[in-house]
Amino acid sequence: MSGPSDLESVVRAYVPDLDESSHDLALEVLANGRTMWRRSEFEPGHFTASGFVLSPDGDSLLMIRHRKLDRWLQPGGHIEVGDATVEAAARREVLEETGVGDLRSLGARPVRIDVHEIPERGSDPAHLHLDLGLGFQAVSQGIGPIDEVIEARWVAFADLERYGIDDALRSGAQRLADLGRVRMRRAVSSPDLSKG
Repeated sequence: MSGPSDLESVVRAYVPDLDESSHDLALEVLANGRTMWRRSEFEPGHFTASGFVLSPDGDSLLMIRHRKLDRWLQPGGHIEVGDATVEAAARREVLEETGVGDLRSLGARPVRIDVHEIPERGSDPAHLHLDLGLGFQAVSQGIGPIDEVIEARWVAFADLERYGIDDALRSGAQRLADLGRVRMRRAVSSPDLSKG
């Protein structure tokens, strides 16, 4: 069985910030072959998937406190063999780490591609994770039972700095907030007339 069929199109759809080099590196890694999502690809690394999840009211970001890193991040992780698309991988990771499963996609274009170094661990050499962060909006605020992370919670955009976020997470959160505002404006300006 293969991995995500849309890996190349998702990477190519990304629009980087002006000062960002992650997209160029992602394109280089993609050129190495279509299996660069496998966790056994270490040279220079492999793609992972995450979800930048907007709360139903558009005011908060779903965050996890990562068990190994003891840092606040967006939910995400390795792409697995059964993940048909990058979106499927991101949805699975969000569900596994937060219990939040009812998500609306905010588009196939990543809100952020983040490249970060993973140190040597056991038999795995040091390598890169090229994280494809997709945008979603949750249908409800409920967080389910979790065991993969220390904690999961909704964090107001105004409070994100108190959680020690890095530039990549800050940029992804800003793009997510912007997407959410556009989506909400469209919903208000185009009411569903069939409901009335």
